[in-house]
Amino acid sequence: MQNLPVHWSEGLFLQPHHLQAADRHWAEALATSVQFDHPYHYGLRWIEFSHEAIGNGQFQLNACHARLKDGTLVTLEPGQEPDRVDLKPAFARSPTVRVFLGVPKLKLGRANVAADGSSDNVRYVESRHSVPDESAGGNDQEIAFRDLNVRLLLSTDDLAGYEVLPIAQIQRAGERQATPQLDPTYIPPVLSIDAWPPLGRDIVRAVYDILGKKIEVLAQQVVEREVSLVQADSRDVDRLLMLGELNAAYATLGVMAFASGIHPLVAYRELVRVLGQLSIFNKETRRCPEIPRYDHDDLATIFFWVKEQIQRHLGFVGVAVYEHRYFVGEGNMLRVNIDPRWLQPDWKWYVGVKRGVLDDRQCIAVLSAGFLNWKLGSERQVEDIFRRGLEGLHLTHLTQAPAILPPREWLYFEVNRGNVYWRDVLDHQTLAMRLQERLIANRESLQGSSTLIVTIGNRQYPLQFALFAVPSQQ
Repeated sequence: MQNLPVHWSEGLFLQPHHLQAADRHWAEALATSVQFDHPYHYGLRWIEFSHEAIGNGQFQLNACHARLKDGTLVTLEPGQEPDRVDLKPAFARSPTVRVFLGVPKLKLGRANVAADGSSDNVRYVESRHSVPDESAGGNDQEIAFRDLNVRLLLSTDDLAGYEVLPIAQIQRAGERQATPQLDPTYIPPVLSIDAWPPLGRDIVRAVYDILGKKIEVLAQQVVEREVSLVQADSRDVDRLLMLGELNAAYATLGVMAFASGIHPLVAYRELVRVLGQLSIFNKETRRCPEIPRYDHDDLATIFFWVKEQIQRHLGFVGVAVYEHRYFVGEGNMLRVNIDPRWLQPDWKWYVGVKRGVLDDRQCIAVLSAGFLNWKLGSERQVEDIFRRGLEGLHLTHLTQAPAILPPREWLYFEVNRGNVYWRDVLDHQTLAMRLQERLIANRESLQGSSTLIVTIGNRQYPLQFALFAVPSQQ
């Protein structure tokens, strides 16, 4: 150690030097112990500064808790802030200026405490306060204390002789007359991700929300389509496996993203673990990309990288994309609004019947000519199709639901785009359905409703009809 412990012995003539040496020893011992336990022991724990001052070309620190690399603790509460610094001379030399918290280094052999107000290059500034007797109370005595001589320094200043910690980076965007602003691409060393909101909120918590959004979509599709590993195509297997990985990551991030005091190394380790779990879904490599080493002095580079990579890897498993709209009552027909995009040749159409308690055979019987006698065509033609008993749109019953569509309670018919009735749907961009009215129990209240109540014998059954549009790449 540079500062050895004092040899206390009987008969020692006590001088201030002994107490100062003891202070230096224990300060070094504590700092060394912290460094042994955690090499990334320095950085900001809490900071407040004025964004308005930055816009005015000044940097004003309002409050700050930090630990410097040498183990020095800096605690500046509101009212203890150092003098603000002018950024304009620095911007004359560079478009980007880094702001440092600086404390003069201790130098034996010269004065390290300033008592006369001239405190430019000394580590401490003397301050006197009246202090009462802690045990008995009263008996106030004036005692001299040493305050750290904390200063704000800029990257354009001479930093020699100072222990410094970067706390912000300011940039002048565009022209020389542009208003200065905080550089969003820079993150200073921090002891906790919540000390710097662009890290804790905009990266770690944002990843948590991104995963949550993906989980919501995948989970809904897995449940609706009853996906399992036993009977599923390869795309569904990927969705199911990714959902499992995301659920595990989401649970851990849900604790970490909202906790206080999470060190950035811990957060980075968790984010790269998520990336590693998602790497299997990259069909080109099936392995984890090369991970940048943790850099406590360049947190922005590694954290922005891992966030971008996680977003990229989430895209390797696409969600099952389809769009659907329900037929609703309008006059004596059911009508559905068509998105013009669905009329393009690269979209497939399916008419789905939500059959409720009916099985497939019963539902087909209800739709047939002896019961509802359903007919589909353009809004212009469907009444004529129904009255004359024409074919209308040609529908093919699917014995199994398309892999991309929800199977539960749905019966599907594929719309064939071949006959003249399809061409009329294409020309007029409308689609409607006509049914036998005598079996519809709620025909008086069907206007604007998507639920049809069908009477069969002494029982009533609810049915719903929907048009599902699926892009061909699915």
